[in-house]
Amino acid sequence: MPKIKNVCVFCGSNHGYDPTFLEQTNALGQYLARHDHPVVYGGGKEGLMGAIARSTMDAGGEVIGIIPTFLSEMGLAETQITTLLETATMDERKDEMLRQADAFIVLPGGFGTFEEFTTMLSWSQINVHQKPIALFNINHYYDELVAMMVKCCDAGFAPKENLDLFINASSIAEIFDGFANFHHQLPYKYTN
Repeated sequence: MPKIKNVCVFCGSNHGYDPTFLEQTNALGQYLARHDHPVVYGGGKEGLMGAIARSTMDAGGEVIGIIPTFLSEMGLAETQITTLLETATMDERKDEMLRQADAFIVLPGGFGTFEEFTTMLSWSQINVHQKPIALFNINHYYDELVAMMVKCCDAGFAPKENLDLFINASSIAEIFDGFANFHHQLPYKYTN
């Protein structure tokens, strides 16, 4: 496993109703700063996105925000970070996040966060990248999503080995233990 430096964090542009989401986001930002992991994220100032940026910066860390120009023009960009990059499209944003990151952590979030996670996971299954991905499953937020992915494998739409392409973690320690032990193994994609 190559050394992990930059960590991309996918997360919601809302805080969510459970205060633990924000508490754990702030704790993650502090951890990443203390352990010299620059944060790559979506460049927003609202919700958990803003929280991961501010908590990392406040702890002396480095933050690289990547945001499409149309969202920046709506006033949604966090400008008090180390670097803010603009892209033309949402797809270019994901491409740049992949380029900048050595690993991914998926915090609670909405439809956009789900899409970012499943994009990186599907790209891993076809060997576009070999980087570790962790669901930060705070207070069991992602239990049903994980169950759906197990169901997908049980139904024959993906090999069970695909479940090893991501880490289902309930704590920061579990995430980084998972990263340390991660080995990308490309499964044979077809189940028939």
